Amino acid sequence: MSAPLRSPMTDLHQAIQRALAGGPRSGQQLLESLGISQPTLSRTIRELSAAVSMFRELGQRTPQYAWLRKLPLGLNPRQRVYRFLSTGHIVPYADLEFLAGGGTLERQEAGAIRLYEGLPPYMLFAAPSGFLGRQLAQTAARNQPFPASLNDWSDDHRIAFLFTQGLNLPGNLIFGDQPLQRELDLLRQPRQQPQDKLGIYVRLAQQLKHESYGSSAGGEQPKFLWVAEDSGSVIVKFARLGSRMAELLPLEHLALSALADVGVPAAKTQILMADEYVFLEVQRFDRVGQQGRLGMLSAGAVDDEFFGARDTWPEFAARCVHADYFSAQHAQRVAVMAAFSELIGNTDRHFENISLLIGDDGEYLGIAPAYDILPMRYAPIGGGLDPALVPIEPQVSTIGAVPQVWSLAARAADAFWQAASHAQLAAPISEAMRELAARNREVARAFAAPLLPAQ
Repeated sequence: MSAPLRSPMTDLHQAIQRALAGGPRSGQQLLESLGISQPTLSRTIRELSAAVSMFRELGQRTPQYAWLRKLPLGLNPRQRVYRFLSTGHIVPYADLEFLAGGGTLERQEAGAIRLYEGLPPYMLFAAPSGFLGRQLAQTAARNQPFPASLNDWSDDHRIAFLFTQGLNLPGNLIFGDQPLQRELDLLRQPRQQPQDKLGIYVRLAQQLKHESYGSSAGGEQPKFLWVAEDSGSVIVKFARLGSRMAELLPLEHLALSALADVGVPAAKTQILMADEYVFLEVQRFDRVGQQGRLGMLSAGAVDDEFFGARDTWPEFAARCVHADYFSAQHAQRVAVMAAFSELIGNTDRHFENISLLIGDDGEYLGIAPAYDILPMRYAPIGGGLDPALVPIEPQVSTIGAVPQVWSLAARAADAFWQAASHAQLAAPISEAMRELAARNREVARAFAAPLLPAQ
């Protein structure tokens, strides 16, 4: 039996799909590659409206065409993104179309259109990463076809996760209708009372200690998210009492407090201890009141999108000032955070450890409060090994000789090391660490002296 004849139009549909498989193309490119007339192309594109996107970017006179790609879980390649305002209200943010070839088309509510080569920065920022992300990946893999390791996730996996399971993400965006309903359900849940919180933290820590999510070479800290009646939305880091990280959590608490005391906004923290665990409760600064939220992007997401350098915090801040993303005052805060880090041995200054906040109008509000600043020089390096408790070795780095910056950083570092050697906290600091703190205080003073304002 001979094969059934295919209609020319079916062949043309397939030809257009092949032509768009590598990404968007202009109408003229399609006409030339397919050898068809403009009326035929227009008619065929209308017939393929469920599979083809037509758009014009700013400044373009002629339209481009793109084939919508197939996503995991049968997810529609056309999706809506919502956002929480600081008032707690939820509004549409953008419509996204995921294209063959790996691109993403963004249609903003105001009518602006933007084409990204991959995922938009805000999606990469919101997608699972780090310790929390590894938890989410393994949980997702138990129920649906997601790889158990984040290292094996593609952009399509990130899309499928955000638009089906995304909940309580960093920043203020909600990806799709299913997560929107999950967020509304979360808002209706009663918050745990303060007297019950510590018991819950212990149970969550015990549950997580039996899981294997891996850890980063930089000593990434086990953590979980929680919402409590007294402290609101928090990130809770924890460590087993007696471990090196159990000593570093109180030091992170003291470091952020010292920065706040010299006028550098920092995340508010609280040290708690129960059973065999030390907890550091960090209030989320991307949350406002009972249900309001602020937009947020890491310096990594911003730098990757606009600069592509990922060098040092002060150099990043200088670029942001030049691009008018934030003021010189905010750049000085970044420089103080970097100088303070030198004076306390914070060697973990990657671009996910500083962020920018974004207001309801979509404009940058400036640098976010300081977080994840602690003496990482002494953090475990893997395999159960703890670095030796040897004095810090501060460097000027790209901070330069800026007296006002070093003056604030030195004041904060002096107060930090003083507190580390004498303060009585809810969790213990060993005598060896207290002795080291006293030595580090002298090292920091001696290093900073030539960089301070002349008397």
